[in-house]
Amino acid sequence: MTQPPGPVLITVAELADPARGDVRLLDVRWRLGDPTGHAQYLDGHIPGAAYADLDTELAAPPADGLGRHPLPDVTDLQAAARRWGINVGDTVVAYDDNGNLAAARAWWLLRWAGVADVRLLDGGLAAWRAAGHPIATGEEQREPGDVVLTAGGLPSAGPDEVARLLADGGVLLDARAAERYRGEPNSIDPRPGHIPGALSAPTTENLTAEGTFRDPAELAERFAALGVTPGRPVGVYCGSGVTAAHQIAALRLAGVDDVVLYPGSWSQWATLPGRPAVVGPEPRPEPPLVSPAEAARRVEAGAVLVDVRSAPRRAADGTIPGALIANRDDLGARFGPDSPHRQASVVVVCGSVDGSRPVAAALIEQGFTDVAHVEGGFAAWAEAGLPVDA
Repeated sequence: MTQPPGPVLITVAELADPARGDVRLLDVRWRLGDPTGHAQYLDGHIPGAAYADLDTELAAPPADGLGRHPLPDVTDLQAAARRWGINVGDTVVAYDDNGNLAAARAWWLLRWAGVADVRLLDGGLAAWRAAGHPIATGEEQREPGDVVLTAGGLPSAGPDEVARLLADGGVLLDARAAERYRGEPNSIDPRPGHIPGALSAPTTENLTAEGTFRDPAELAERFAALGVTPGRPVGVYCGSGVTAAHQIAALRLAGVDDVVLYPGSWSQWATLPGRPAVVGPEPRPEPPLVSPAEAARRVEAGAVLVDVRSAPRRAADGTIPGALIANRDDLGARFGPDSPHRQASVVVVCGSVDGSRPVAAALIEQGFTDVAHVEGGFAAWAEAGLPVDA
């Protein structure tokens, strides 16, 4: 059962209030390529905090086809949560020293596992220090907890569900830095680019210069500009499902509660055969123009040839044997989510490029991954001596 929305943040003043009572604190200091999080914790942390290791406790080991930080088995997560001293009914507060970009993984994961009250310390360790509160060193010793965890409290998705979300008109947000979205050279990802149709929405833009979350109204405005509207399905991914959780926290602050996390994220998608990638700043590629001869070669190899000319035009000029006739104003009738042609290559022909380009682009928008259109349209096809029925 999906967890009901709850408070996302706690302020330093609220956490330090003596009247508040005990909470379970988790220090989740982690950065990609930096293995010193635990050492930093030992050097100084908020008193009472346990260290939660993102690589080994907040994720399963990386595996081929699963990504860098797969979701842990819930029994393993429960064992870790008990080591951290979490009991049934506890309020848990997670923090880090980097805008909660890592701590949000613990927030999302514990909510996914059924913990009802999990917060992020707004501003993290820096805000705690800036307020003059005490810092502890060394390892904290806590009595083992008795929390019971159950998977599935928040929605998650695999690559097929992500593709379906896009095909159904949902919005998919890529929480990585913009240069990684564009596919600029880096040593992190197995191949460059982004999921076709995903929108660049860097997680860092959820934060102020001080590392606190932006005002909920500002966040709501940000996400509305990205197409997040009431009733529209929303999914989020990043490199390996870590900072995407931060995006979900920001969406919840903005009043958007039903958001799907793709835990495998780009580190999974980019390793799967047949999963397309787009390099560059646009969500989807421009459909390529191909010559009539190349179009015929593709059709011979199994591509679906789609004729979107009007009925009077076909009656006057003739038809192409075997072409699928489609109404450009109602593509859903032939190419909806359950279309048998969804995994096929598609070649679109019309009377002109101006007619075929928007149809090809619309098919790509609906999740088709290999779509081209014919240069010169039907007339060029016929002039090339390719088959035509009168």
